Amino acid sequence: MFATSEALGRVVRVEPTGGDVAVTLAPVELTDVVRDGHFTIDQTLDLESQAFSQLPDLLGEVVDGAEATPVLPDARKATGMGTNAIGAGDFRFAVPPIPLRPARGPGPEAAKSAQRKIGDWDVTAYKDSAKLGLTAEHSTAAQAGPGGLKVDFDIQLRVRNLRVHGDIRVTNGIIPNPSFRIDGVEGLAVTIAAGAQGGLSDNKKAKIEFPIEVKQPIIIGGFPATLKQTFKFLVETAFTAKNGNLSATGQWGLAGPIGYAGSSVLTPTFSVQKSIMQSLRGVSIGVEAIVLAVEFRFGLMIGLPVAGAGPFVGIVASVGLTNGSAAGRVGLPLAGPAVKCRGSTLVATVRAGEGINMSEPLAKAIKEVLKVDIPKEADFLKKDIVNRTVVEPDVPLCRG
Repeated sequence: MFATSEALGRVVRVEPTGGDVAVTLAPVELTDVVRDGHFTIDQTLDLESQAFSQLPDLLGEVVDGAEATPVLPDARKATGMGTNAIGAGDFRFAVPPIPLRPARGPGPEAAKSAQRKIGDWDVTAYKDSAKLGLTAEHSTAAQAGPGGLKVDFDIQLRVRNLRVHGDIRVTNGIIPNPSFRIDGVEGLAVTIAAGAQGGLSDNKKAKIEFPIEVKQPIIIGGFPATLKQTFKFLVETAFTAKNGNLSATGQWGLAGPIGYAGSSVLTPTFSVQKSIMQSLRGVSIGVEAIVLAVEFRFGLMIGLPVAGAGPFVGIVASVGLTNGSAAGRVGLPLAGPAVKCRGSTLVATVRAGEGINMSEPLAKAIKEVLKVDIPKEADFLKKDIVNRTVVEPDVPLCRG
């Protein structure tokens, strides 16, 4: 069923409501609607005129409830941020009815940022013609009880003349060799600052899917579609001593498209513009560490506003920082040689594929309430842009 120019879905329930009829739609894949067809797109992504749109209140902070340990987090493991979303152990079916109306084109006065409170986090997504970014602040210092964790970060994609290209051919209900790419992503920049008053007891591992997206409604081949960008992030801390802190800033260049053509992944050329290792600072009697992983995803979605299907490509950037004990610097007797170890790991990965794009809690809710199975996204195509670890000083004690 086509519902104005905003949605397309499979009818699973029809109920009279007063003088109206309430129709419940379930997500569909492109091949559920089109057996044979050819869709192409070559269009500018004007971030300044695109609109922020709120997603249902199923998304939020998912906290790992495991007991805090001094094990240092691994940035290389943080790039696997899930298929449909971050994942959650339980869910609430809290999706309100979505009023549908003819899609409006992006306007010149679209908001430049959107802010939400998610658990203990204040999260802001922002955009303009030169960047697409996410800023988050976390603080439990003002809450009752001893200790308190504070984390601030800002991470952004640097862009110029952002553009999307896609070529999707459907033959007898099969999409044999699709291609989808984004041009104009020129770099990545990150700033991180964190501290823990209580040390080990303050550590936290949280995964968050930001419940706001940036979108631009379009019509492609007569079908309602949406160009959208979404955000999610993971933070894991490992403070081993009270009143520990660390901070760092890094900037890297990316030259070339991101995306895929058939089974080949397109990755940009990587360069270092500002070394995050050179800016790493912090003071603590123990070893302190933090991992931040963020995914910026671009997609062409056909279907429902909260559950579209189509090709997507994303950059997952994972940054890990380790700052050694200040005791090592001064050579205290229990610390061994007078060496303070520092380390950084950067893993940037292009991930791509196609399928129904929706959060895992929402998929579970639809299956529970409507008794409709939601097909998972196709297996990811992925390829690292960079996977690099730097340790200073480069001595056996620090290399571990």
